[in-house]
Amino acid sequence: MKINSISTKTYLNSFSGNYFYIIEIDGKPLEDIILENQTQVSRGIVPTLLNWLENEEERKEVWERTLPVEGTKADFPILMCSEDIDLWCTLIMVEVTTDEKYVYWNKFGLENSDAQTPKEIGKSIEWFPNIPKMIFSKT
Repeated sequence: MKINSISTKTYLNSFSGNYFYIIEIDGKPLEDIILENQTQVSRGIVPTLLNWLENEEERKEVWERTLPVEGTKADFPILMCSEDIDLWCTLIMVEVTTDEKYVYWNKFGLENSDAQTPKEIGKSIEWFPNIPKMIFSKT
């Protein structure tokens, strides 16, 4: 079983002109991994964990889904459109599960529901077929 590494790196966003942290998997930006494996999303998606979300309900929902209880799954909104900085534009989801030792990012997809509240986000996700599963050590 291949264990992936996860890290962050400072990056200049060309849309906002601001520096921010990106998520890297095995040294590669997560945005690049997503864009290489599907054609529905454009460049300019940023992590939802940046605390740029102004709406407290949206921020709370993102953080609650980051690490589900062992034996359960969560559809975690991980990347969002950098133009709107909310959960209502382009939103990339990842299905997350955990066990004692590992966190599994099982599949990625585009949120496409008609959600009216942050709790409803992820009711309908168009899963991308070509993005590999990622496994991280909890340590």
